[in-house]
Amino acid sequence: MKTKTIVLIHGLFVNNTSWKEWKTYFEAQGYTVHTPANPGHAGNPIDLKKNIPSDLKEVGFDDVVAHLSRFIDTLPEKPIVIGHSFGGLMVQKLIDMGKAVAGVSIDGAPPKNVMAPFSTVKIVWPVVNFFKGNTVFMGSKEWYHKHFSTIILKKKVISYMKL
Repeated sequence: MKTKTIVLIHGLFVNNTSWKEWKTYFEAQGYTVHTPANPGHAGNPIDLKKNIPSDLKEVGFDDVVAHLSRFIDTLPEKPIVIGHSFGGLMVQKLIDMGKAVAGVSIDGAPPKNVMAPFSTVKIVWPVVNFFKGNTVFMGSKEWYHKHFSTIILKKKVISYMKL
């Protein structure tokens, strides 16, 4: 594996700007680093929260995989893919599709029909709750820090992602 290209894939509750420090770090090591935004996630996070893209509620797993796959196909070489949470699940799918030479799934979301631990289900219930209908969940900064910082600290994983 001699690739010098990395694609960083964000999760559901952040966007591609969350990878800023990682991008800087890997570029300093000589890699070309891409941080594509998932559909409905492009832009300044503050502006996105004020004006939620209307098509965001229509974006599903297959849409994100197709989007990332098309992006990777434009690169001059197969990349290393690194993703967190939902992005970690995307990494697994992209590896399965042969789109990358290697992948790192950081605390990847479980695939369909695999039950997450109850502690995780409690945290993401506002997102997956089928009673909410087809609406977008907008967790507050406090919600995010309380729940995801707790998970990260319990697992002793250092998080470079900032809101």
